[in-house]
Amino acid sequence: MDEKNLFMNGQFVSRYDDLIQDQNWYGPEILFGMIFEYINSGEKILDVGIGTGLSATAFHTSGLEVFGLDFSFEMLKVCERKEIAVDLKQFDINESPLPYPDHFFDHISANAVIYFISNLEDLFKEISRIIKKKGIWAFIVESQNDLSRGPIVEKSPGKNGLITFRHSRQYILDILEANKFTLLKELEFISKNFQMEGKPLPFTLYVTEA
Repeated sequence: MDEKNLFMNGQFVSRYDDLIQDQNWYGPEILFGMIFEYINSGEKILDVGIGTGLSATAFHTSGLEVFGLDFSFEMLKVCERKEIAVDLKQFDINESPLPYPDHFFDHISANAVIYFISNLEDLFKEISRIIKKKGIWAFIVESQNDLSRGPIVEKSPGKNGLITFRHSRQYILDILEANKFTLLKELEFISKNFQMEGKPLPFTLYVTEA
């Protein structure tokens, strides 16, 4: 089952928040903590791959106007019931252009979606188009630290059948530079319940400024 079919599955989506909690995935909390100093109440933030709103809840509580994109209508229905977003759109972020005008958002974030995409060039170009100058673009990737395997590595499907991709630091830095983003913070962390070859899988959070 690919990721689109899985996240369209109503039974899976209804249990998604509990599944993430059981996995001890703290990406939303880490991301929010790393960008808190840059955000202000009343600003507009786009949550790319908003899903059920796990990351967006903290943004909403902090007084931000939350906008969300996700390809799963089922996930968006769960998010809508939480009443944390002012606008939700069903959209495949592999497509371009993103459905927003130029320089519309104060900030943009992506918690758990970047590693479903292989080549990030088109997405980052669109992010640079719709974000305001000095806005924060924060995102999490699966770290690709084995440089002998190239800048992007496609992983074999896991138990859930999902295919994900790992991106090297240099690859990320290159596309940030190409789109005139400045790196502000960088943090590598592990989640012990996400394993690869018997070892905890490393993730990297990048906090950048347009």
